[in-house]
Amino acid sequence: MKTIMVHSIHRGEGKTKIAKELAGYTQMQGNQVLLADLDFITDPHSRALGLPSSPNLEDLLKDIAEEAKNNPYFAIHFSEDRLSKYLLTHNTGLKVLSSENAKYLADDEEIAQKIRTVVRNLKQLPYDMLIIDTDSSNRDYNQVILDEADHVLIVMDNFRYNVKDLILYLHKLQDMDYSTENFKIVLNKVPDPVQVTIEEIEKESGLPVIGIVPVLDKTYQPSADTENVYLNVADPNNVDFINAIKKILDVL
Repeated sequence: MKTIMVHSIHRGEGKTKIAKELAGYTQMQGNQVLLADLDFITDPHSRALGLPSSPNLEDLLKDIAEEAKNNPYFAIHFSEDRLSKYLLTHNTGLKVLSSENAKYLADDEEIAQKIRTVVRNLKQLPYDMLIIDTDSSNRDYNQVILDEADHVLIVMDNFRYNVKDLILYLHKLQDMDYSTENFKIVLNKVPDPVQVTIEEIEKESGLPVIGIVPVLDKTYQPSADTENVYLNVADPNNVDFINAIKKILDVL
């Protein structure tokens, strides 16, 4: 299994969209994909994909907490059958570990160990790819995902303040002895020509820009309760969008 972490420095950069579209496209190509929504701070993937709100990550974390009463976290192992009970199924066949807004989890003193346990168990499942969506923070529970990921995708635009913040973030990680060699950048829209160029971004950050995902001009406007319940990559009319997602996956 290849593990992809989708991350961003600021909220609202489009990482949830990128994560679900990457997962959906890969699934539609005949691969077995698991999308893990480990962002319990912002909007859940269950709503973004039109799925029910449960079972979800909270249910799994509660069972892990119960197991931890008798075993250390590193020794907690869930069978495939047991883990499958926490997964939802999208109409494409995509499996999803969903999450609801549960900000209180961030204050759990053992949340990092619990999240590491989640990821390590998910990585033992028989899937071709695990795509993990995270919140936009540098908290300890996101740092453990960095340890487990084969690739880290930073979703951002090319505004100068974003580039500066990215560089600061990378320096902080490097100061904590985290390797950033497996980091890559995905631009969430066609770059603004008056802002930082792709060449400057790559030079200043030391990271490759592996894709540019265009903003779709949607004629369909979903209601607030059903926003993005479809996959954009499932619409053959979105040729440029689909090609952009394909290019990212080709690199990965």
